[in-house]
Amino acid sequence: MSNLRLPFFLTFLLLNACVTINVYFPAAAAEKAADQIIDNVWGQKHSKQQKPELSKKPTLKKPQTEPETEEDDLWGEPENNPSTTPEKGSKAPIPTSIFASSFRRLLDFFIPAAYAAPNIDISSPRIRALEKRMANRYRKLKRGYINGAIGLTNNGLITLRDPKKVPLKSRNKVKRLIREENKDRLQLYSEIAKVNGKPQWLGQIRKIFAKRWIERASPGWFYQDSRGRWRRK
Repeated sequence: MSNLRLPFFLTFLLLNACVTINVYFPAAAAEKAADQIIDNVWGQKHSKQQKPELSKKPTLKKPQTEPETEEDDLWGEPENNPSTTPEKGSKAPIPTSIFASSFRRLLDFFIPAAYAAPNIDISSPRIRALEKRMANRYRKLKRGYINGAIGLTNNGLITLRDPKKVPLKSRNKVKRLIREENKDRLQLYSEIAKVNGKPQWLGQIRKIFAKRWIERASPGWFYQDSRGRWRRK
C-alpha cells in the first residue's frame, strides 16, 4: 500500500509547486504583457519585420524631401533597419511511469485552473498614458538606436552610449529625452506591479522588460549583456 501512496504524494507536491510559482509570479503572462507594451511603443510593424532574403533585392524607398517629425532635426537623414523577433518554444516532459495515466488526469484537472488564473493587467489609464508618451518619444530617438548613439541597458533602461554620434546642437535635447524615457520606464514597471496588487513583483517585472526590450530590438542596435559589456544585435 505504501508503494501506491508515494507516487500520488509526489504528484500533489508537484501540483502545489506549480500553483505556488504561478500565483506569486506568472512569468509567461509578464512576458506577454511586456511584448504587448513594447509593440505599442516601438510599433507592431517594428517587432514583426523580418530580415530580407539574400536572393531578393530589397525595395528602395524614395527619400523624403521634407522632415515629417522632430527626429529629422535631431539626427539628419533617416536609416532603414529591419528587425527580427525570435520565437522560442519548449516541450513539457511526458511521464513514463506506470502511474502516467493517473498523473496526466490530475494535471489536466488541476493545472489549467492554476495557469489560467494568473494574469498581468496592463489596461490602466496610467499605463496607457505612459505607453503613448514613450511611443511619441521613440519616434524622436529611434535613429539614435540605429546609429549606436543610444544603447539598451541590462536593467530595462537606455543610455547615451556614444555622444559623438549625436549632433552637438542636439546633444542636450537627446540627453533630456533619454532621462524622460528612463523616468517613464521606471514608472511603467512600478505601475504594473501596483495595478496588479503585487508591489513585490516590481523587481521581476523590471527583469522581464529588460530581457524583452533587448530580445525584440532590431539588428544593429547596441545592448548590454549581463556583465555590462556592449554587444550588437
